[in-house]
Amino acid sequence: MKYRWLLLITLVLMADAYREIDVTALKIKRISDGDTLVSTQDIRIRLWGIDTPERDQPYGDSATGALANMLDKRRLYLKTIDVDRFGRKVAIIYTADGDEVNLKMFCDGHAWWYERYASRASDYEQCQEDAQKNKRGLWAEENPVAPWNWRRK
Repeated sequence: MKYRWLLLITLVLMADAYREIDVTALKIKRISDGDTLVSTQDIRIRLWGIDTPERDQPYGDSATGALANMLDKRRLYLKTIDVDRFGRKVAIIYTADGDEVNLKMFCDGHAWWYERYASRASDYEQCQEDAQKNKRGLWAEENPVAPWNWRRK
């Protein structure tokens, strides 16, 4: 298990060799919604490249529950990409096995690809399209409303 962690860190560092990155172990205090959480150090974290339904929106509680299940009792690592205007770390979360939680949220149909902020994340786009085609998660709904449109109401 120790070697998997080292391999994960090495792969992440190699992928971003020309950018300064921050990869740290992560312990979760609470899940705020399907794309936001708080660490045990009270650091607010927004998952990079995804947008999930709001809690008061159809499928919002399901997206929150899906994220909670993915993170429950797992050793996690955080790769910080940016800090947003609300002071939250914008990041990608990995499990100790090297699985990317952000990507899994798309593949399982719990999130929209936030193209505005992650335009080069073609794997996110592909997973979302596959989930839509196969009516997984929120895509099983008849007319799912994108969170950015819901917030404008």
